[in-house]
Amino acid sequence: MIYPKDLKGFTSHAYIRISTDEQSPADKDKPLEKRENMKKQLKVIKQWLSQNNLPALKPENIHYELASGGDPTRPVLMRAINQAVSSKGKRMFLVAELSRFSRDLRHGMQATIPLYENGVPLVVTDDGLITGTKQRPEGDNDILMGLKISLATGERERLRKRVQKSIVASKEAGVFTSKGLELYPDSENDLYQWFIDNLAKIAPKKAGGIGNTEVMKQLSVVYGNTVPFSIGTVQRAYERIMELKGEMTPEEFDNWNTFRKRILAMEQMFGQDDWRMKAVRYRTNGYITKPLDPAFMVQPTEEVIQEAIDNPSENISFKQFKQYRKEVSKRGAN
Repeated sequence: MIYPKDLKGFTSHAYIRISTDEQSPADKDKPLEKRENMKKQLKVIKQWLSQNNLPALKPENIHYELASGGDPTRPVLMRAINQAVSSKGKRMFLVAELSRFSRDLRHGMQATIPLYENGVPLVVTDDGLITGTKQRPEGDNDILMGLKISLATGERERLRKRVQKSIVASKEAGVFTSKGLELYPDSENDLYQWFIDNLAKIAPKKAGGIGNTEVMKQLSVVYGNTVPFSIGTVQRAYERIMELKGEMTPEEFDNWNTFRKRILAMEQMFGQDDWRMKAVRYRTNGYITKPLDPAFMVQPTEEVIQEAIDNPSENISFKQFKQYRKEVSKRGAN
């Protein structure tokens, strides 16, 4: 077993990472080393070194990266490992949490090989895990590291599991029948995109936002008229977007937003009162409104949308169908 006292005289190299969905809107324009989640990780590492009477980190040995833990091509991680491996003397490689090193079992274990081969132990400061090296094997700790990375891998597998659950749950839950997310087709600009692009502005004032009065003033310019909602709608939009960004991968979020824009364009083309549009919304409201719900997280296909357009009467709720029949009957009578 390797103990912290065995690392006396080792030079520390630290890797600090956050994913894009972890960064606070207020931190967006700050240098990486100034962002709160980065500073927290560095603090944990420094505290561990101090508590174990080990030398402090040198600034040139601290590496910051904004990337997914499942990305096997992270250039800063590779650079940090290469620096540690190529440095002279005894070295150790520190992360605040193992998931900061990797969230992918296969690539994560592969990334540890240069460290292992060159006598550089990987130190995880939140739980004190210290891995072995070729020169000093530590079978139990290496197995534990593999288990921990394997658990972290589960987060990356979440999407596939959610989709599988969705297929079953959607059959049980049926179609999402509420009105769904309002897209404001009458606005001169895409309001929801403005919300997404200006999260730092619409954040609560204590989180760095510009304040309710200024938000509503800017929104009236974006909308092109008096905004037809209160600040409460803006606050709910902020919470919704932050939740989506927190639970979705960047690719998932971009796919959802692209789909939302497409439905908005259709509303602007057909009009919200057109039965074709009502049918499309009936079939897509679940994904647009609750993409994190297992029942609705599968994006509706082109076939589903086209079927709704071609046969609106068969793709609306029973309540809507009764209204549809009345309107059709009136048109026939005229």
